[in-house]
Amino acid sequence: MDTLRWLATAPNRAALRVASVFITVSALWIIFSDRAANAMFGDAADLAAFQTAKGLFYVGVTGLILFLLVRLLVGRLADRTAEALRAREAAAETMRQAGIESRALERAKSQFLSSVSHELRTPLNAVIGFADMIGDPSLPLSPDKVRDYAGEIATAGHHLLDLVESIVACAEAETGQPLAPETLDVREEVGRVAGQARVRAQHRRTAVENNVPDGLILRADPLALRQILFALLDNAVTHTPEHSHVRIDGDLDGDGQVVITITDDGPGLPAEVMAGMGRPFLRGGDPLTARVGGLGLGLYLAMLLTARHGGQLSAEQPEGAHGTRIRVAFPAG
Repeated sequence: MDTLRWLATAPNRAALRVASVFITVSALWIIFSDRAANAMFGDAADLAAFQTAKGLFYVGVTGLILFLLVRLLVGRLADRTAEALRAREAAAETMRQAGIESRALERAKSQFLSSVSHELRTPLNAVIGFADMIGDPSLPLSPDKVRDYAGEIATAGHHLLDLVESIVACAEAETGQPLAPETLDVREEVGRVAGQARVRAQHRRTAVENNVPDGLILRADPLALRQILFALLDNAVTHTPEHSHVRIDGDLDGDGQVVITITDDGPGLPAEVMAGMGRPFLRGGDPLTARVGGLGLGLYLAMLLTARHGGQLSAEQPEGAHGTRIRVAFPAG
């Protein structure tokens, strides 16, 4: 706003300054030069020659002064104009980025709503369907059937609970609740989380190996570390074929960082997931027709919590092999 006001008044101020300098220099020159000429020359011819030389000198000096003054004023005007144009371009770029982010947010919201509705509908239909069958007096159900239906309801209920807990965990991580770092034994923490992941792995006949060496110490929030490890392990187990392997390794790198790697021999992360790592609700393919369920929050939650510890999470494909290697590096100390 200040630059625009300056530009609006700049022409008048520049013209006034040029006119003031011109009038001042002209008046002073005329007054003092005429007095000096009358005192120096008594002959009219000499006086006329002096007046001519004086006029030429005045024109030259005045022209030089005006040139320098106009160049100074126009230069300042050009600088301020360029500054105003840069500010306008920056504002336009900011608005363009805001528009892009707004459209991305709308797409993410639409994807979130479609994914959540799809993911919630499946277990809810199971809960309602099996509950209706159990409560229907016209259906002769044996105790074994009732037990099977109750088991299906429990499975669907646990699936619903997992979905809700993943959403709540991401919301809590985004709000920046303070961490409570503790000194942790990495092998022990990995073993605790791997034990939980093996429950699902058993159904898929997936082997989960804890290869973290003894004595590897990490300072981190224990709950956040378990959320990171479980999200990554759950992703690895879920997205690998049956009779596959998931391996967890740990070590110190050259900078003293504690590095935990989770390697699987599955199909690998889709290209769109690799390119968009760090965004929520990101899944490969169409979430409505995907073979594996989920909201696409596990990798997002792991990256969010890792970043809050000052660490870095990255993914790559192992050399000469299928699958994915997730590398989580925590800062030293």
